[in-house]
Amino acid sequence: MSADRQEQQQDPQPTQKKQEKTEKQKNLYEPYVTPRPLYELLRVIAIVVLHLIARIRIRGRYNIPRKGPYIIVSNHLSWTDVPLVPLHVPGRVVYMAKEELFYSKLGWLVRFLGAFPVKRNWADRQAIRAAGEQLQKGKVFVIFPEGTRSKSRALGKAFNGLGMIALRAGVPVLPVAIWGSENVLKKFGAEVTISYGEPLHLKPKGAKMTREDIEEATETVMRKIAEMLPPQYRGYYGDQPPVAKEA
Repeated sequence: MSADRQEQQQDPQPTQKKQEKTEKQKNLYEPYVTPRPLYELLRVIAIVVLHLIARIRIRGRYNIPRKGPYIIVSNHLSWTDVPLVPLHVPGRVVYMAKEELFYSKLGWLVRFLGAFPVKRNWADRQAIRAAGEQLQKGKVFVIFPEGTRSKSRALGKAFNGLGMIALRAGVPVLPVAIWGSENVLKKFGAEVTISYGEPLHLKPKGAKMTREDIEEATETVMRKIAEMLPPQYRGYYGDQPPVAKEA
């Protein structure tokens, strides 16, 4: 067989693998839909277990909308925030999670929880578009805009992807402040407080959304979360200096 013919036969393989990889990446942006009976069972188990291992106080539950679409925005102290923040929210929720998690040993769990990936710097138009699509479907979308957990517990500077998603979708934003969750895995019976604020309705100033609108929307939500947190947790949005973030 000639070298030219061998090359022709080998060429499709890299192309096919590239297409398969691209298709796999696209599928990651469509959250896994857990069968409803299993979802409700796991939800009940999570509520029982978390209330057994921690003393959870809920504030402002009356502020939680009865149904989607809306966006839940919270500070981020521990991976336990993922089940804790929407613990008493009716209906299904979807998450945005850092891309690295989907290629880790916990990738299957992240997918099972209904998450889709976002690049760490938030310059990820595909993720922002996916968030908008989920909100158009009437979903409740959970986002931790700091992008990672805070080492010092203090609130870190949020990425502006939050403001862009909120303004584009035009849905209510439910600010949530959580504290004490950083101790759940360290101390049995740790006190955890989850405070739900009044939904915010954010709109651009003019007919066309600007960078200033996006930054202002992000700032508005984060300032509200800071107001609900104890002073030592307010960090970048309080009297304390910006904090370092863990990888």
